[in-house]
Amino acid sequence: MKNILKYPIALLFGAFVMVVFLVDVFNADKARSEFENIQLAQKPSFSWSTFADGSFGNAYVKYINEQFIGRDDWITLKASADMGLGRTEGHGIVYGKDHQLLEKLQVVDTRTPGAGTNVVEQKSMDRSVNVMKSFLSMYDKDITFSLVPNAYAVLDDKVPYAFPGVNQQKETERIYSELSQADDRLTTIDFSDALKEHADEYIYYRTDHHWTTLGAYYAYVEYCHEKGLTPVELSELDKNEVSDFYGTFYSKAKRPGQPADTITWYDIPVDNFAFTANLNQDKELAQLGTVVEQDGMELVSMNSLIDQRKFAVRDKYAAFTWGNPGYSRIKSSNNLNHEEGKTSKLLIFKDSYANSMIPYLTYNYDEIVVVDLRYLSKSVKELMQENFDDVFVMYNFSTFLSEASSLARLKF
Repeated sequence: MKNILKYPIALLFGAFVMVVFLVDVFNADKARSEFENIQLAQKPSFSWSTFADGSFGNAYVKYINEQFIGRDDWITLKASADMGLGRTEGHGIVYGKDHQLLEKLQVVDTRTPGAGTNVVEQKSMDRSVNVMKSFLSMYDKDITFSLVPNAYAVLDDKVPYAFPGVNQQKETERIYSELSQADDRLTTIDFSDALKEHADEYIYYRTDHHWTTLGAYYAYVEYCHEKGLTPVELSELDKNEVSDFYGTFYSKAKRPGQPADTITWYDIPVDNFAFTANLNQDKELAQLGTVVEQDGMELVSMNSLIDQRKFAVRDKYAAFTWGNPGYSRIKSSNNLNHEEGKTSKLLIFKDSYANSMIPYLTYNYDEIVVVDLRYLSKSVKELMQENFDDVFVMYNFSTFLSEASSLARLKF
């Protein structure tokens, strides 16, 4: 005992570890982290087969890491320490100028274990391109395709010197060229120039991976010009703002002193917005809307494109189009280009970037069918049998690189 007391720091450290261990053992597991906006790993079930192949060990380490007591505070402490040491990035997020957080997107030949979601293998990007080629070859239709550039590819004045991210402009041009050679009916719309013209404006969130509704609007105007449509003027829309938004980049790298973002949204009326939803997970939806059988599925019908409940929680961007339903159909009387006796229709395959752009498109189509392939429970082949005036595939560059598995559903 006397020898132990000679090392009080070691004794205190041991006591600290023991206390944290006991508290952690008896602390109830959480299903979700609002701070990180992710579902947390739950305790894995043990079996001799998973133990032998190592999958149980990997799953248990992930479970311990994500359920560790005070995880949010430890993340904050690490971010503060990193800043104190002069580090300019954390968890794949680079600290740009004027409080702009930027994803360090990298394309590598082989992804090392433990690499973040910002690291994508070359073969994943190649698979995504090949899926698009297959999709184009399957249908005798005019299809429009756009890759939305991420913030660092547009906001040059916010990007630190020698930023190591992949050259999005160069890769996008290569992908457009490759797809156009595969199908000469394909139309590509590059939003880069339209966005760069407004780079000094608030077109990307500082703390999140999405563009703002203003950035989405400039892309929407470019889309309308390419399609010969009349864009709605922002001055004609009812503007609303929600402050204190901290997005996905902030969740990954909590930069000390980081100011919050503001979400601007427009109260755009629609006749009907029907979408797929998990009513067991969100029991309130059935009371807020009407559950209907439509298009061979059970859908929730609303008269609004905005889930205002989300403005009271951390993931405020999820308010647009009620999150990311796998399938939805919008009917609108807003269409500035409406022709008497005709119902113009748009089919859009998209990721969450489109969610803040879709409300504008109600001013150019009578009906819009929106598909998020990650959660779609319907066959794409069946969808493509319906007559659409336009078929639009739009993904942000980062998601397109990494979502080859969900994009593959375009072929089925």
